[in-house]
Formats: sequence, structure tokens, C-alpha cells
Amino acid sequence: MAISNSVFLQLSGQLNKEIVFKKYGDKIVVSKYPNMSKRTLSPKQKKNHEIMYEANSIARGIMRNEELSRAAQVRLNVTRNKLYTALIREYFSNYKAQENSAG
Repeated sequence: MAISNSVFLQLSGQLNKEIVFKKYGDKIVVSKYPNMSKRTLSPKQKKNHEIMYEANSIARGIMRNEELSRAAQVRLNVTRNKLYTALIREYFSNYKAQENSAG
């Protein structure tokens, strides 16, 4: 892993799924792209993945419909650029509240 303070190397992200550039404070770290093929998820991680998938599909549906989008903005009291995150947060909090009341 290489660390650079170069002004010319102000990158962040990945390059061709081989090299990853990360910013930690004022330093840039260059590392190998991680191999995630053999990872195993715990049951809790799988459940959170499913919940996030549902939350994404619902949030995208609301964002596509202009009328629902405006109503959600007013209900959540957020600007348009923060609406998606607020919808995801709302879905998770509603899911947890529903889970607590059922169990």
C-alpha cells in the first residue's frame, strides 16, 4: 500500500477494478481492489440487505412520481437533494418500529 501527499494525485475511487484510491484526511492511499467473491454474510447482514433492497425500490418509485416526491418533501421537511436519503431513513425507522410492535 502506497501513501502519497502529491498535489497531482488528488483522486478518489477505483480504476478498472484493479486499483483503489482512498482519501484519509490529507493523505491519498493506493491499494489493490478487494476480492469479495468468497465473502459470507451473516443472517443479520442478509436481512439488512433485503430491507435495503426494498427501501431502495420504494424510494426510487417515490422519486419518479413528481406528486409523491413533493408530498414526501413536505412530510419529511427536506430539500430535493436530500429526499432520497430521508426516504431510506424513514423506511428503516418504520420497519424497526413495526418489528418492535410485532415482536
